[in-house]
Amino acid sequence: MLAIAHALVGGAIAKTIPDPATGILLSLTSHFIMDSIPHWDVGTNWRKRQKYVTGIVAILDTVIGITLAYLVFQGKVATGYLSLAIIASLLPDWLETPWYIFFANAQKQKPAARAGFLEKLCFRIYKGESAFHHKTEFPLGLMTQLVTLAFFFLLLSSPG
Repeated sequence: MLAIAHALVGGAIAKTIPDPATGILLSLTSHFIMDSIPHWDVGTNWRKRQKYVTGIVAILDTVIGITLAYLVFQGKVATGYLSLAIIASLLPDWLETPWYIFFANAQKQKPAARAGFLEKLCFRIYKGESAFHHKTEFPLGLMTQLVTLAFFFLLLSSPG
């Protein structure tokens, strides 16, 4: 999913769940649930373009997502709680980023046999997070994302 979707759902969870510990845990959990739905995002087909292009688009996606979440939910949720919920909703993608930045490339699918500890650790984090990913192509993958976002907003806005 795009960081925009993750950040907005994290903010919606913080707005709906009054207990910060529960809300932050649910924000983190929502990331994996959302990624299990077929979607398109910045990482889809990243090997087919230059790494710096993917990086710039990923940074823009994240900045826009955080900004939108603050615009929508600021004043409705304590700022600290909102910030932690947004961070939790984005954290899994941030943890897999070192693999992309420092080690992966279009030809490299996994660490070399003699790779160091850090490279192997980054790869394991990437593989763990990737186990939840179900990607599909644009535009279908964007539509499924919009439906997922709408579902979470409806679920989190319903009374009771």
